[in-house]
Amino acid sequence: METMTGSEPQSALQAQDLCEAFARTVASRGSEPALRSSDGAASLTWAQFDGQMRAVAGGLTGLGVGTGGTVVMLLTNRYEAAMVDMATLHVGAVPVSLYNSSAVEQLTYLFDDARADVVVSERAFADKVREAIASGTRKPKLVLVDGEGGDEADVTSVTALQSLGAPLPVDARPSLTPKDILTVVYTSGTTGTPKGAELTHESILVQIRGLHELGRLPEGGRALSYLPFAHMGDRLCAYYMPVVMGSTITYHNNPRTASDLLPDVRPTLYMAVPRIWQKLQWAAGAHIAQSPERDALQEAVQLGSELHDDRVEGREQDAGKVERWRAHEGALNGLRAALGLDAGELLFTGAAPLPPETLRFFAAIGIDLCECYGQSETAGIVLCNPAGNARPNTNGLPLPNVEVKLAQDGELLLKAPQVMAGYRGKPELTAQAFDEDGWLITGDIFVIDEAGYYRIVDRKKEIIINAAGKNMAPVHIENTISAACPLVGSVATIGDARSYNTALIALEPEGTAALTGQADPAVNARDAKVIDAIRAGVRAGNERLNRAEQIKRFTIVPSTWLPGTDELTPTMKLRRRVIDQKYKSQIDALYIGSSPEVIEVE
Repeated sequence: METMTGSEPQSALQAQDLCEAFARTVASRGSEPALRSSDGAASLTWAQFDGQMRAVAGGLTGLGVGTGGTVVMLLTNRYEAAMVDMATLHVGAVPVSLYNSSAVEQLTYLFDDARADVVVSERAFADKVREAIASGTRKPKLVLVDGEGGDEADVTSVTALQSLGAPLPVDARPSLTPKDILTVVYTSGTTGTPKGAELTHESILVQIRGLHELGRLPEGGRALSYLPFAHMGDRLCAYYMPVVMGSTITYHNNPRTASDLLPDVRPTLYMAVPRIWQKLQWAAGAHIAQSPERDALQEAVQLGSELHDDRVEGREQDAGKVERWRAHEGALNGLRAALGLDAGELLFTGAAPLPPETLRFFAAIGIDLCECYGQSETAGIVLCNPAGNARPNTNGLPLPNVEVKLAQDGELLLKAPQVMAGYRGKPELTAQAFDEDGWLITGDIFVIDEAGYYRIVDRKKEIIINAAGKNMAPVHIENTISAACPLVGSVATIGDARSYNTALIALEPEGTAALTGQADPAVNARDAKVIDAIRAGVRAGNERLNRAEQIKRFTIVPSTWLPGTDELTPTMKLRRRVIDQKYKSQIDALYIGSSPEVIEVE
């Protein structure tokens, strides 16, 4: 162990490992709020976070966790996740967070693959965790952060854990290097068995410094943790960045209602997937329609949209139009405040391409959504639009220290400190992830525009090639249809080796229930009002697609597709292989004859 010295706190941005960054933030912001729960039940300053973390570290030591060990977390969004994660690092071990939606069989594999020594979970998941441990070769100890008695073999609360050993001494931290493993992030399984990408302290800290150099990373402020802690976006934007920049983290355990919390939290740092930005766009539209300042807001949206189009096309801004748009600043401030985005300094959109019309709307109301690109294997972000020099509808430019090039087929290849050390325990798969010259093979197809900005087209393995040989990006089609219809929860495009495109559509539950008064997705899938609304949305989306891309027929599936289910990964990506197999009969019906479930668009 080392001890921090020096009388003046230094910037956490210059730290060589996350524990050092944490110590510097505690030194400079000790009395400021660090962690809080969305219901107000818990609130800790940085100094309190540090004190409780050191007690947890002592408990982990008491359980036998030390250098080279692994602590696995299976939790909802709660402040104890940060506490256990940081404590694990402070005893020289590796913290790994898994999706709490994982099935028993998956957990058995993951506990063994991650080399779990301790599993930290909750009562809600205790039965499946015990079953997974019983089925596996490793026998990690179980800690339930909210336990109340139960199995004697379990440590039943954080308080009980803290009592197992002496707290880590004040200011002590482990001897770490930038190349040491910070965490293992498991891929979401779109291409097969999940693989654990080993990320280093350098992977994260170089990335955070790069974002700061681009003017993208605010100091202090507020972040919201609502995506699963195993999601790279949550770990980066609602844990690592706040630790380095000293942001207050609010934890909310229901991703579906997290956007309702925005007016209370008013995040300065926030990351959301495209579907959430679309829901916020529809909420903004409803606010405008009911606002006493409706006319002013509608004019502002129209002017802002035109100014955005000028930026996209590289045209000079019309000064008069800018002045007229700014004249509505009061009304726009009210709208942004109603959405909870008025304090936003870094508002990320990620995980999938954002529909251009959604980006256009937010730009029109004065909200700068930061388009970027990254993946688990790159510890998050490697491409980002610089502050003040963004090019809409692109993923931006390489961060400092990131080398990129495009292969002959457009696949993005890269070298960077952010790139993973490898897949945990899988040297052969690690070797396959790189080409012979050491470039990471991303599997994503990009184009470069005239200004040198990169734009993703699609995943290499998900390109549709129809019967006529036309190449199409299904994500583009799906985003376009989703953007045109609020009742669409998820859409999967079918068309590979077919003469035309069709789609499987899962309904958005809340909006559909509001329309029909029914909660059952099977009932709503056959409701005439729903069918008409979806058909109209698909038609509107088709108008933005070329002829080959357009959806000719669709089926509304009788179930809701939720993250972590058969159809969607926990990060809301489509499991296309599973969908193809599970819905084979419905897909066949879309191309063979007719069926009551098959709906013609025209």
